Amino acid sequence: MSGVPSWERLRAADRRPLEVAPVVVVERDELMVSNGDLPALEGATVFDAWRDGDRVVLRAALLDDARVTPYLVTVARLRITDSDGRLEALLGGDEPVAARGELEGLACACRGISADTVYRAIGNGWATVDQLKRATRVAFGECQGRRCVPWLAGRLELETTDPRARLTPRPPLVPVPASVLAAYAGLVTVPSSDAASAG
Repeated sequence: MSGVPSWERLRAADRRPLEVAPVVVVERDELMVSNGDLPALEGATVFDAWRDGDRVVLRAALLDDARVTPYLVTVARLRITDSDGRLEALLGGDEPVAARGELEGLACACRGISADTVYRAIGNGWATVDQLKRATRVAFGECQGRRCVPWLAGRLELETTDPRARLTPRPPLVPVPASVLAAYAGLVTVPSSDAASAG
């Protein structure tokens, strides 16, 4: 699904309801994530991740027409290529969250927010991407800022490595239908940090 934007990968093209299969549990010693997908698992798209001790746990899903196969993957070593930095940031890495890109005419294509709205907010003193998001509603759309955050950072003249150019990533990494999330409800696996705080 490399040609399809990540925010569109888990939605049926004709918007019909999805048929969700049972969760497939996978354990691997090593796995590669390329452009947000798992090539070894037919290109399933990763939408959540966390560390569990010395291993990484991923939730991913594969869309085939209107049928979705959810995956729960535990891996000892994770190789990440062609990334926008969100997965690394979610796992606690130092990679930049913002990817490169430029929008034409709109600051946020998902929500239809004009570039003028952003320029007015900058003129009013908002100086970070996170502040602009809250002031203008940019990056609240379907892509969750994947298209507009780099544009915002550029307008603020911030390098992508500058913390002021980032949004704190929160799962899911891509929009996920509730029916896919519901498939995980019967599984008891939770991030170890959540389990410790719940006890």
